Amino acid sequence: MKLEKLTIKNYRCYKNETVFKVDDLNCLIGKNDAGKSTIMEALDAFFNDNIDTGDLSTNSDGTDIEITCEFSGIPETLILDTSIETSPEEEGILNEVGNLEIVRVFKVGKTVGKSIFLNAYNYSHPELSSLLELKNGTLKAKAEEFGVDLTGVTKTKNPPIRTAFRNHFGREKVNGRIKVDGSLTTENNLKAIWGKVNAMLPIYSLFKVDKSLDDKDGDVQDPMKSAIEETLAIDAIQIKLQEIEDMVREQSTAVADSIIKKLTEIDASLAETLKSDLRKQPNWKGLFDLTLFNDEGIPLNKRGSGVRRLVLLSFFQAQAEKRKADKNAPAIIYAIEEPETSQHPNHQMLLIQSLIELSESENTQVFFTSHSANLVREIPVQSLRYVVNTEDGLEIRNAWNFDNDQEIQETIDAVIATLGILPNPKDSVRVLVYVEGNNDVLALKRYSAIYVNEGEGTINLSDESIGWVITGGSSLKHYVENSYLSGLGKPEVHIYDGDDASYIQAVAEINGKGEPTKVGFNTSRRELENYLHHEAINEAYAVNGAKCELTIIDEKDDVPTLVAEHTYTLGGGDWASLDIIKQKEKSDRKKKLLNTQAVEQMTIVRLKETGGYDEVKSWLTQIEVSSKL
Repeated sequence: MKLEKLTIKNYRCYKNETVFKVDDLNCLIGKNDAGKSTIMEALDAFFNDNIDTGDLSTNSDGTDIEITCEFSGIPETLILDTSIETSPEEEGILNEVGNLEIVRVFKVGKTVGKSIFLNAYNYSHPELSSLLELKNGTLKAKAEEFGVDLTGVTKTKNPPIRTAFRNHFGREKVNGRIKVDGSLTTENNLKAIWGKVNAMLPIYSLFKVDKSLDDKDGDVQDPMKSAIEETLAIDAIQIKLQEIEDMVREQSTAVADSIIKKLTEIDASLAETLKSDLRKQPNWKGLFDLTLFNDEGIPLNKRGSGVRRLVLLSFFQAQAEKRKADKNAPAIIYAIEEPETSQHPNHQMLLIQSLIELSESENTQVFFTSHSANLVREIPVQSLRYVVNTEDGLEIRNAWNFDNDQEIQETIDAVIATLGILPNPKDSVRVLVYVEGNNDVLALKRYSAIYVNEGEGTINLSDESIGWVITGGSSLKHYVENSYLSGLGKPEVHIYDGDDASYIQAVAEINGKGEPTKVGFNTSRRELENYLHHEAINEAYAVNGAKCELTIIDEKDDVPTLVAEHTYTLGGGDWASLDIIKQKEKSDRKKKLLNTQAVEQMTIVRLKETGGYDEVKSWLTQIEVSSKL
């Protein structure tokens, strides 16, 4: 599951209901004490119950703190309260757009009371709105009372009985709240349902780095504990742990039973009051305690503060690599405060790259706060969130309009002004390469590496002599440097997709001027994804433990949409039943994989098989020629 939206109300400085749009990578920018860390701590309260009476907003009109998280990627079927699968949409536990929306309500008094609700598009009939509360026996009794036809229905399973109720009373739905935890009796079936839903939620780990760390400090131990917790959540390991638990239960119960037998022989009345049972679940996480030493046996807490914080860097890098290779990794959300603290600028760049790579892994999202202009320059505009205190209260402003896929210049300018970000093109830049988006940069860099590694080219587009200009919006660095770089008088090579009339006209105008320092190309195919070999896409999915079985790609295909529809259908989904917005979302999510992992599976042989070898090489050759002008 993926966290899509966070809503905070009455939590610390967030008195008014404040909505936070969540992406895979989320960089929080703002002045000191603006409320950046509070966002991450609100998530900690939601996922890990880290909250106390002092967290209620001082200006609150009531005593309730509300923290709401909305998740997408909900399985089409799951097991809720019996051993058969059911549809979460059919059961009425999703919101109107098909997401899982969970509300944690913390009632603050002398202590903090806790309740959990689902904002759900549930059935309006009074006998259906409370249907999930009923256990099997009550369901069957109610069915008989209301004359619900259970002919052919498996009466030992709750989902088919509930479906029969809905067929009987009608399926009109309304928006409402379902209480799933907090002051519910053990007879309420929603406790069992919430247990299954809760088990699907991502793991959330918050790392604070504003204090001195040692190897026993929570902020150092938390990465290790998160790794342990994540590992223990893997299905295969859960099975092994259950086997151990069953063996311990079996053997210990046998011993206990033998003791009871002997007691019976001594005093039967005493033995009748005893029962052998294991009531306490084992705490597997508590078995692990890691202490860190270097090769000379020096503990971490005796090292410099920068080195201690680099433990976090190492953790993020290792997890990025692990999660890329581990197809069974559960969803996880990492949050880190000001990761640049006490770090050399070179380490800051390594750190931000590791965070970006981590966020690109499947089932992984990353939050971090920062005051570093150099670090934030590298962040994609889509990931920037600007926290600002206005006359109407705190606001979280996006730098990207997700409805029309355009930058919000006002927010970007505010971030630039807040951090004092300046353009910093290096003197070594020899040629500027203009492309539409960041995915094009990712793909072209990897294609150049293929030609170089296989002895078919000499230009490496990852070299510092190449300056990239993103015409369609990308990272903040590119936004700041765009106009500055274009005025440097450097040779320019423009490479744009061939499916956009405005770009076709732009290339015609560039080449029509006859200037040797400015050359433009339109792809002969729809876009860069059309140069991929279908086997490279299939192998990229296989590396991630997923399945893709494409057999051919046409030069005019919308490849991201083609792949999205193919993999969705292959997984049993009905693509035609999805609305246009959902289809576009799934298509857009494929672009990064296609332009990175799929390109990495390409070879010269495959480029020749797809007919793209000569054209791609012509672009690289021109960039090399232009770099020498």
